[in-house]
Amino acid sequence: MTELHIKNHFVPECYLKRWEGFDSKICVYKSLVSHANTPLWRKRNTSAIAYQKHLYTQVISGSESDELEKWLDKEYESPANEVIEKVIFEKRLTANDWSILIKFLAAQGVRTPSRLIEHLKRNKEVYSEVLQGVLNDVKEKIDKKKLSDIKRHNCSETNSNLLPLKVTTEFESGQETGVLKVESYVGRSSWIYSIKHVLENTAKLLHNHKWTIVKPAKGYSWFTSDNPVIKLNYLNQNEYDLKGGWGKEKGNIIFPIGPDHAMFVQIGDKAIPKNSRLSIKQTLEFRKFMAENAHRMIFANFFDEGIPALRVRIVNDEWVKREKLEFQNWHEKNSKMEQEFSSGSNKNS
Repeated sequence: MTELHIKNHFVPECYLKRWEGFDSKICVYKSLVSHANTPLWRKRNTSAIAYQKHLYTQVISGSESDELEKWLDKEYESPANEVIEKVIFEKRLTANDWSILIKFLAAQGVRTPSRLIEHLKRNKEVYSEVLQGVLNDVKEKIDKKKLSDIKRHNCSETNSNLLPLKVTTEFESGQETGVLKVESYVGRSSWIYSIKHVLENTAKLLHNHKWTIVKPAKGYSWFTSDNPVIKLNYLNQNEYDLKGGWGKEKGNIIFPIGPDHAMFVQIGDKAIPKNSRLSIKQTLEFRKFMAENAHRMIFANFFDEGIPALRVRIVNDEWVKREKLEFQNWHEKNSKMEQEFSSGSNKNS
């Protein structure tokens, strides 16, 4: 038996260590606090930040599984650690190095609480259409079977690689017609399904772009956050949003990987020379995007006095309590749903 990883770092420690100070601590600025007298900055150990218990844990076949945590570490985090070190020391990067960096960026772009919230909001709106499509597909397959086969068929099976679905067939004794029902839920399992789907499919688009590494103007530095991959749609300094995609022409993707280095691409354009220093204007804009893209925390290697102006913090005790309660109930609530959807408890009369 191996130890279950319940402390899930949605921003990996190996990444955050690039912002540790001489005391091996990282400076944390929170954009939402309970009290006005809360200090602007706190120094924390890297292991004590950017994690949530059981964020990625799943109940599979009645047992808790940390499969996603292990998969992300093996396929994305561990390979990237050495390559990021090469970037920091400005060593030559091979094509394989770039591939590893791009995969790491993709993983970091989908695994954060901010992306979870987006998933929950978006899928509550579109899930009915998704389920109707699944229902039509299942019905077509079942129509080709004999009635006796349908009645024996157990459709309510799920695992960590599948969208959580419960397909039930109900037949009254002696009847040749029945009811076909498809059920699902939006939660941890659907989010993990979407993470894997994006990383194994959609993320391939990122490898077609012309990536580079950019440095801030002298006297400035990059910071990072609990939502560090910026997907930017930009017209000018007053017209932009942070809702870009991974393949949209002229869209920008920015990902700080150290205080002096950030991955950057303008989709469809030729890459600027690696390790180019940006102008002061460009640097200030990038820092603004990094701060605005953060969810609840910004991380730096010193008490960066410019950050509070870029991201004015909110003081709201009720808001803090509500978010804390939501995450406290996260594991229990999702575990119940995962057990239900993996129980195979169909009603086949």
